Amino acid sequence: MLRKIGYLVIWSLVLAVVSLSLGFSIYERKKIVCTDVRVEITDSVQNQFVRSKEIRDWVLSHHPHLLHQNLENIDLRVIEDGLSKFKAVEEATVFTSIVGRGKPGEGSVVVRIRQRDPQFRVDQPGRDYYMDRFGRSIDWTPNYTPRVLMVSGVISFEFARKRMLPLITYIQNDPFLNAQIDQIHVGGNGNLTMVPRVGEQLIYFGPPEDYQNKLRNLKALYKEGFKNGGWTIYKSIDLSYRNLVICLKKQ
Repeated sequence: MLRKIGYLVIWSLVLAVVSLSLGFSIYERKKIVCTDVRVEITDSVQNQFVRSKEIRDWVLSHHPHLLHQNLENIDLRVIEDGLSKFKAVEEATVFTSIVGRGKPGEGSVVVRIRQRDPQFRVDQPGRDYYMDRFGRSIDWTPNYTPRVLMVSGVISFEFARKRMLPLITYIQNDPFLNAQIDQIHVGGNGNLTMVPRVGEQLIYFGPPEDYQNKLRNLKALYKEGFKNGGWTIYKSIDLSYRNLVICLKKQ
């Protein structure tokens, strides 16, 4: 009996200590203020459309009272929603942290950014932009030039999204074709001319239709028809005719 009473007393004391500790922690947390904004760009090695300083400056300019504000009073969702409007941002996560080398009572707001992944670049007078795999535009920036396929000529945004994106996605999913095709020019009639990385010949593709069959024929030509040479013999390759490849030799 006495042993049971002893256990009850001990557990009561433990619960009392835990309750006091929790109460003290909650009380102390309410006094923690934001003294810094930290930015983490998770894919900065792959893409560099946005920089940490740019994100930090935006947060502080749009939320000027953020610093020295109590952490529990900061509306993190509002910051996330604002950052998500950046065209280069795929996902923005904002949270608070009290872990670090700061003094007691100091905390920080942490911004974690994941960028959009460009599939190709559209280069035309008046507007230069990238397009991601979902058909969304990413503004061009002089600070960073990813190595992606270039599309130039007469090309509307809808044409780029509906006609070019499926074609370029197919090219990128094939390692051989992706290594071979460097640029695509869109003519006024909607016909495509491709520029390869290897060889001087132009590839007349016709409209971006039946592209799977056309690209299979092109791949077969490079692997079988040119396997013993011929990269420098032809000045053009015409794929615009169905199930037919026409190669024109240089004069």
